[in-house]
Amino acid sequence: MGVARILPAVVVLLAAVAFAQAAPTAPDLRDVMSARNHGMGGAFESLGYGAEVIVGNPAALSQYKRYQIEGNGGWDPGQGYGYGSIAVADSTSALAAGISYQFCTFGGEERRWAHTTSLALAYALAEFLHLGVTARYNVLVGASNTNSVTMNAGLVVKPASFLSVGFSGHNLIPVYNSDLPRYFVFSVSGLFLEQLTPAFDLWMDFNQPTARFDFRGGLEWLAAQSFPLRLGYQYDGITNKQYFGGGVGYFVEGSGIDLAYRHELGGGPGKLIALTLKLQL
Repeated sequence: MGVARILPAVVVLLAAVAFAQAAPTAPDLRDVMSARNHGMGGAFESLGYGAEVIVGNPAALSQYKRYQIEGNGGWDPGQGYGYGSIAVADSTSALAAGISYQFCTFGGEERRWAHTTSLALAYALAEFLHLGVTARYNVLVGASNTNSVTMNAGLVVKPASFLSVGFSGHNLIPVYNSDLPRYFVFSVSGLFLEQLTPAFDLWMDFNQPTARFDFRGGLEWLAAQSFPLRLGYQYDGITNKQYFGGGVGYFVEGSGIDLAYRHELGGGPGKLIALTLKLQL
């Protein structure tokens, strides 16, 4: 009877250890984002300009009043990685809301196909304090399978009109799938002279015995009030990758197009091209 009781506990423990030590793939679901973000090294969580905040830090959704429709696509032929997404965000009322759908194929020989639907809500307690939450429904098929619901939550603080500081938690409801780990993001961004936007994100993964960090930084310069030029760098200590990114765009009154290229450093095969189309009303 003692062995019969102990054996199930041992099996559960071994399964938990195996999950905790599972090595993440790269690129993965964290790389599904807009072209603007890829051009800025993946630093975007406190910006709040695009509909990607629905799957990032949802608190940033209420920073700017607008109605926005956004479509994104990305392709990395060297790694067989691709994604597409569409999102609608409405922050014209006190309670901002947004919904998005993402499709992603990744994993190399251990191919996965992911479908993610997200619903985000955000509310500004004051002009300087924004709170948000996202419910996410995930369906993964292939080498990794899950049919699950999880959530993100975050806050954004604006100590000054030109500065935003954010903190968010992702996949806070355990999914027990290595493609959907829990992680946290500290972010900070600024807007100077209405033209220069620096941004920095620190992504933190505590699922291993030793914490792992992903450092992302980028800079955007808005030329002639319509042509953004972007550069960024990412040191991903979670998947042991480094990237350099760059991008350009054109927009009028919030609507326009963005194009970005992300190159993996160190001789890796990653060469990702991303495109975003956005309409702001």
